[in-house]
Amino acid sequence: MFLYDTFPKEFLWGVGTGAFQVEGSWRKDGKGSSIWDHFIRSEFRAANSTDASSDSYTLLDKDLSALDFLGVTFYQFSISWSRLFPTGVVAAPNEKGLQYYNTLIDSLLYRNIDPVVTLYHWDLPLMLQEKYGGWKNESVIDIFNDYATFCFQTFGDRVKYWITIHNPYLVAWHGYGTGIHAPGEKGKIATVYSVGHNLIKAHAKVWHNYKTHFQPYQKGMMSIVLGSHWVEPNKSEDALDIAKCQQSMDRVLGWFAKPIHGDGDYPEELKNEFSFLPRFTEDEKNYIKGTADFFAFSFGPDNFKPPNTLSKMGQNLSLNLREVLNWIKLEYNSPRILIAENGWFTDSHVKTDDTTAIYMMKNFINKVLQDVFGYTAWSLLDGFEWQHAYNIRRGLFYVDFKSEKKERIPKSSALHYKQIIQENGFFPREEIHLCENTSHAGWWQGMEKRVQL
Repeated sequence: MFLYDTFPKEFLWGVGTGAFQVEGSWRKDGKGSSIWDHFIRSEFRAANSTDASSDSYTLLDKDLSALDFLGVTFYQFSISWSRLFPTGVVAAPNEKGLQYYNTLIDSLLYRNIDPVVTLYHWDLPLMLQEKYGGWKNESVIDIFNDYATFCFQTFGDRVKYWITIHNPYLVAWHGYGTGIHAPGEKGKIATVYSVGHNLIKAHAKVWHNYKTHFQPYQKGMMSIVLGSHWVEPNKSEDALDIAKCQQSMDRVLGWFAKPIHGDGDYPEELKNEFSFLPRFTEDEKNYIKGTADFFAFSFGPDNFKPPNTLSKMGQNLSLNLREVLNWIKLEYNSPRILIAENGWFTDSHVKTDDTTAIYMMKNFINKVLQDVFGYTAWSLLDGFEWQHAYNIRRGLFYVDFKSEKKERIPKSSALHYKQIIQENGFFPREEIHLCENTSHAGWWQGMEKRVQL
């Protein structure tokens, strides 16, 4: 059933981007190189570079016009660490980069659009990778905290929502396991979990830093964006299949969510399966648990591709967003949830008539009625889509990357999202037929708090 209803009056409607995907200008105005700048020049020769991309760094006014068109209440964007500090180490900031982010934040507030600022969306300064080995090295935790401190001191008087790290699962798994993301390291499963361990500790350190030194007078909130797939059992009444679904969710979402939103420790499934899994001390568990003011959740194609790298445990992948939200509520004591990334993609040849994206948007947004306090459509603009380079598009606005002006042209999905925002939900003006498989819905219902394996 498609639900016709409106969202609460205070519901937050937003849209998001990642700095590396849209800013371009990778060497302009003193910016330092990131691991992704290096990675695409060694691994993505056909993609050329992101030097132009959507070029948000030089075309900020066009981005702001696109935001005005949609009528969003917040804009989720990330800061390019190496645009502020070219080596990654906090020293005198790069003034041009600082000016860009100050102008962006001030321009949003002038439009009554709240900035939701992500500190780390995968573009680690290259120098930190070359000198320390990146997130494999605990030394980067303190350097990240120094960078975060500068951001709080500089932007925190105007920013009320902070995200520490965007989807650490993909940072660890694809950056250090499959190698399809920067820095492109492959194969060592112990390294993947060591990186994940350091990302959790980095997040917790920054959260405590903000809570102690900045939140009392800046009054902001902070979380970490966690992403996941969703699986449903081959046989809905089969206890083993249901247990495998729980295992699958533990290995992806639970890996980061249970320490942060749960009891401070990893799922038993991970601890039993991997003898090399790093361990938290009791003090660390107490330090890490509860380090989020809300549950920021990502649900989109990056969490489902490539399918051969997913921990499906032989079960069926599903795009049922409502069911995964219900699972989160059961596992983590009904947290306040922000959908921090959601949407789908089209092939690169599709310009503005993105009917598949509209279908997915309607389906996804309808699934979150009454369940969350905000929704982030992804993405504002077409841009560089990580391992897919420019072969897919995820923007609400079409950008011709080869053109000089790079106009932001609203797609059909932008028009539809604008209407949803204006009406704050769905009104029954048209027949909408959404097909979904509900035969396995609710495998988690009635389960014990944790399936013991």
